[in-house]
Amino acid sequence: MTYPSILPPASTKLERSMEQVAAGLLDFEAPVRAVWSPSLCPVGHLPWLAWGLAISHWKTNWTVEYKRSAIADAIPYHRRKGTRLAVEEVLERYHPAFRLVEWWEANPPRAPHTFEVRAYASEIPDTFLTTALAEEIVADVAVAKPARSHFDFVQVLEVQGSLYLAAGANTGTMLRAQCSTFLDTSRDWSIVLQTEDGEPIRTEDGLDYLETA
Repeated sequence: MTYPSILPPASTKLERSMEQVAAGLLDFEAPVRAVWSPSLCPVGHLPWLAWGLAISHWKTNWTVEYKRSAIADAIPYHRRKGTRLAVEEVLERYHPAFRLVEWWEANPPRAPHTFEVRAYASEIPDTFLTTALAEEIVADVAVAKPARSHFDFVQVLEVQGSLYLAAGANTGTMLRAQCSTFLDTSRDWSIVLQTEDGEPIRTEDGLDYLETA
């Protein structure tokens, strides 16, 4: 079998012969193919494969099986990213009792393009929903949500059949983890360039935002 040569035209016959012998001994194709395979990639290389596929919600404490599953789902996830389904998948990873309530589902209705992530205290104990975990959920939702949407993370207390919103994650600790609570209509935010976390990117002088052409 003759392998494609990468030597310059002025190379000698001996150099070309040595190149063919070396190419036959070194098979780079199989290892490279394995590194890019979610199921065959060595465990130590999984974070790099996740980085190569732009998995922004990667967690080092996931099991190896879950990491391989997340990598295999990377491209389909990017197709779902920015939708309600993507946000609900993020919440499901943490606890099935989390609820997403969009602006038109709230009573009374909220401002357009806003939503709430509700943690029902009767189903999610404060021992589970720590401050650190709440901040982690907010960060993951910010990546998965539509770029134009703003949201609040709140705990819902059920008392005597009525719903009360409490800005807290631990008993006796008043905490509200949130992004923005209002819809800014001062400009067309749909053309403003954003980071992976949904934050607008400013110009070098910091006085304005970068926009798409």
